[in-house]
Amino acid sequence: MKPKKRKSPICHNCNSPLEESFNFCPNCGQSNSDNNVTFATLVKEFVDNYLGIDSKMAHSAIPFMIKPGNLTNRFQEGKIKHFIHPIRLYFVMSLFYFFTISYLLSGIDLRLIDDEDIAVSGDINLSDMMDDERWNLVADSVRLRSIPDTLVNQFSGIETFAQFYDSMRQELGIDSVNKYLIPVKQTTLPVANERQVEKFHRLARDKRRVSDEAFIDSLGMGIDFAESNFLDESQKKHFFSQVRKIFENDEGFKGFVLGNLPLMMFILIPLFAGVLKFIYVRRKHLYIKHVVHALHVHSFAYLAYGLGLLLMFKIFTAGNFPNADITAWRWWIGVISFILVSTYVYISFLKVYGQGWFKSLIKFNIVGYVYSFFLLVFFSLEVFISFWYYNG
Repeated sequence: MKPKKRKSPICHNCNSPLEESFNFCPNCGQSNSDNNVTFATLVKEFVDNYLGIDSKMAHSAIPFMIKPGNLTNRFQEGKIKHFIHPIRLYFVMSLFYFFTISYLLSGIDLRLIDDEDIAVSGDINLSDMMDDERWNLVADSVRLRSIPDTLVNQFSGIETFAQFYDSMRQELGIDSVNKYLIPVKQTTLPVANERQVEKFHRLARDKRRVSDEAFIDSLGMGIDFAESNFLDESQKKHFFSQVRKIFENDEGFKGFVLGNLPLMMFILIPLFAGVLKFIYVRRKHLYIKHVVHALHVHSFAYLAYGLGLLLMFKIFTAGNFPNADITAWRWWIGVISFILVSTYVYISFLKVYGQGWFKSLIKFNIVGYVYSFFLLVFFSLEVFISFWYYNG
């Protein structure tokens, strides 16, 4: 669709009168365009011209949502005048989906990961019970009661946990006590004064006193990477620097990864179409048909999953439904969204390629498994590339 021009009755350059059919002034050659319009008009024209959200979207809505494969078949038949172009439909739906993802993830603060009490039990390192910040916030008597009486009673005069720890250290030796595991009764550990993630953020920003290597050591990663031969020395330094940049500005990195996702998914469209071409190679369909089909099914998936995510995390919340089992509701919405998209794609296979239900079901599953593998590989690559080239 060519952008619509707003015509003017006079030339704004030389004031010559113009007819409505004139695209240019016959006197001075200036384009016949009237830019003195309201902001609402500009927005409407932008939406109509570049996103194609006009009467074509209205005509496309019903077949798109409730008639899987219908738009693909009509496009192949050349009946495209009253329906939105597949690429425009894809861009509109992907814009909605990725905006929804960004909107929901913007409310997640990584610094609040440890912002709640936790209950621990089972085998706990004795040194952690002595040195860990959360354990140090537990009353001394509670720490001592969490240890089996048989261990405490083997020493005489034990009244505090520190006395028990010193006795164990003398009994086992310094090296052994650092590895010694104690079966601990269930104990609630309160929130630390400085949460672990906040500590990492603070250390990452303290470049004057904390080197990249020291910061990585604080994460517990330094020894493993120092002994690894997977990266050379310059690559290790770059890796350490990138990890630090992420902790310096995790919001920026999150936005960087999300910003690259739409491009990754668009690159996957021809790959998905290639899988369809291979699966239906004996049907002699042109590759463009598979591309159009891929655009349509991805568009529906964006719409369904985007609405599902909004329902899960903005409608079904503890604030809106205080007595409901929110986790269960969200699980069911996720399952229903997946079933809805899968059913839509399967029916579109039936309608577009015209094979029986059993053959279509087998091919649908093969395409699903292969595409899921590509999704995992490409997403992993996207995160790695974003990590490696993130500038902070």
